[in-house]
Amino acid sequence: MSLMQEAGTHYRWRPVENGPDVEQAAAELTRSLCLPPLVGKILAKRSIDSENLSDSPGVGDLAQAAQRFLTPKLTHLHDPALLPGAVQAAKRIAQAVSDRQPIVIYGDYDVDGVTASAVLWHTLKLADADVHTYIPHRLDEGYGLSAEAIVQLAQAHDPKPLIISVDCGITAVEPAQAARDQGVDLIITDHHQFDPDALPDAHTLVHPALSDSTSPIPNPQPPTPNAYPCPHLCGAGVAFKLAWQFARELCGSDRLPDAYRELMIELLSLVALGTVADVVPLIGENRVLTTFGLGRIKQTRFAGLNALIDAARLRDEKIDAYHVGFVLGPRLNACGRMGHAKDALEILTTAEGPRATELARFLTAENERRRATERQIADRAKQIVIDRGYDAPDRRAIVVGSEGWHPGVVGIVASRLVDAFARPAVVLGFDQGKAQGSARSVEGVSIHDALEACGDLLEKFGGHAMAAGLTLEVDKVDALREALVQQVNGLLSEEGLVRAVTVDAEIGLGDCTLELFDSLARLAPFGRGNPTPRLLVRGAVLDRPAQRMGASGRHLSMTIAQSGRTLRAVAFGMGDHARILPAGAAVDLLFEPKVNAWRGVRRPELHITDFKVLTAVTP
Repeated sequence: MSLMQEAGTHYRWRPVENGPDVEQAAAELTRSLCLPPLVGKILAKRSIDSENLSDSPGVGDLAQAAQRFLTPKLTHLHDPALLPGAVQAAKRIAQAVSDRQPIVIYGDYDVDGVTASAVLWHTLKLADADVHTYIPHRLDEGYGLSAEAIVQLAQAHDPKPLIISVDCGITAVEPAQAARDQGVDLIITDHHQFDPDALPDAHTLVHPALSDSTSPIPNPQPPTPNAYPCPHLCGAGVAFKLAWQFARELCGSDRLPDAYRELMIELLSLVALGTVADVVPLIGENRVLTTFGLGRIKQTRFAGLNALIDAARLRDEKIDAYHVGFVLGPRLNACGRMGHAKDALEILTTAEGPRATELARFLTAENERRRATERQIADRAKQIVIDRGYDAPDRRAIVVGSEGWHPGVVGIVASRLVDAFARPAVVLGFDQGKAQGSARSVEGVSIHDALEACGDLLEKFGGHAMAAGLTLEVDKVDALREALVQQVNGLLSEEGLVRAVTVDAEIGLGDCTLELFDSLARLAPFGRGNPTPRLLVRGAVLDRPAQRMGASGRHLSMTIAQSGRTLRAVAFGMGDHARILPAGAAVDLLFEPKVNAWRGVRRPELHITDFKVLTAVTP
């Protein structure tokens, strides 16, 4: 029996369309920046598609913007005074420090919220502020500011505190009113989407998409798009810019004293964690923050972060965006998902010595518990989708839920469903008549907008284009499913149900040199807005049978040959395909270029995204 059909592609391969403008730009970049032609072509395409990959006004020359992209500098960071609300918020915080007024940092329980909280905490601690932190319990309190918590915080301190939210609050109209009723000044710092006609009446709003932030705000000015040069800051990025402006205000100078300047550099490691984990575009200012933050992370003076790196066995690794997104980030997220994020905040703030080691081990164990819970729910959710036909071509959105599904992992399960079925997914946990959960989406479909169109069925929701959280009554879940399907069917074509991956270029195996792969690595850090390049080799031949690898044999190792050149290729999660890849099988390989450094020897290696078998194989 032929097994070709079992080796069919998992994705729709979409070649990059390089028009004359890209070809001309690629030639210019290759020449002016002394780049390999392939690197020049990829950079030119991304520069044109992403408005020069720069958010700096006045950087209109393509070569200049590309040079900034390839060699980011801290001087490329924008003046924090440009961030709407930052100057006014900094003045109010400096006043609180001077008056010895208690300050409460009210954070979120994900990596972005925890790192944002830690950024402000360290800055205020250096200023000898009376600073406290508060993170809501994911399961008991839910996301964001709550009026009840505001009241409790107001009554727990004497004198009443200044409350600063990080990574949340831009839609918190009722909690802001509760703060006013308590006589508490509330500064909201956030980066999520909002309704310009329903902004909270807080002391100050700090948000990169606001056009103005005044105090008080009886008639707030409608925000204008891209009011701040980098509209894609995450919560930790916003907190960092506010911390920087506060330090300037407190010290009375744009040039910071050594202690504050060194702290700002140190805090970049935390900002990089939040930026990568929150999956904001890694271009412009975010690229600068992430590049320098990743460069600092293994030299950090924060004992807890060092302990976490050791617990994750990354001490000997060059930590990049992958390690943040899939190794460190999940550990920081785990306790917030499974219980309370206070431990994640402690490890990034006060933890020292044995306590830091203890917390790092605990977070690692919690992450393992989270993974087991997630796998169990994901397997059940996938089966429900298949059994009930929710994966039919005319049903381009998924809504599933059940009693007992842990609300801390439903967001990850939603991501797994998006990966498996290539359509937006909502996953809900049911408890006492309430359904609470998370949504994830695909490119081209704003899940925030789709849920907004179904708003009459929801008690509350919030988020952005690719991810959202929501709460509704269990008896309205079926109606939400039908309404969301109707919304998404008008946005996502049937063709779009096969996930497309972009092929940046087609090359021969002989072109896959260490020099080329090192040049492509200059485009890192990779992530949203700047994905790892994907290259295509056609007609390569297996030099020997493919082998399973890894403790459980889940992964695949191949040795491929073409035109006299032989290279190793690995395919994670594709071990089951080993039986249809004997020696001599011809394949097309879609891969990401990597450099394998083993015992001091560096070699180019192909990390397979997808493959097609070109010759029928009979076992």
